[in-house]
Amino acid sequence: MSHASTSQDDSLQAINNKTLGTAAGSFPVVTLPSGDTVPTGTVGALLVNIKAYDAAADAGDQVAQEALAVAIRAAVPVLQKVGLFDLFAAEEWASDKSKGRSLVGQIANESS
Repeated sequence: MSHASTSQDDSLQAINNKTLGTAAGSFPVVTLPSGDTVPTGTVGALLVNIKAYDAAADAGDQVAQEALAVAIRAAVPVLQKVGLFDLFAAEEWASDKSKGRSLVGQIANESS
């Protein structure tokens, strides 16, 4: 595992803890069969952030959307590592009902 990967895992873990209101270290970092490490809690935090992003978009709160986009963007590499986009292609995330969900798909397409 590279130092950059450890730093990204630590950063995402901090985002997950902040989003879910949990203490540091509440969610462990696990090693996948591929040898990649990922922080747990990422999908749960993503769902919370998508809902918050949608609410911010509905309210026209661009500042909140930008802050939430950072957290959403940080989760996408982990979702790719665990194969989420193999089950639900990035294009399937596009939704006229959820700007946050569409953002996930857009970011996944950019980074694939």
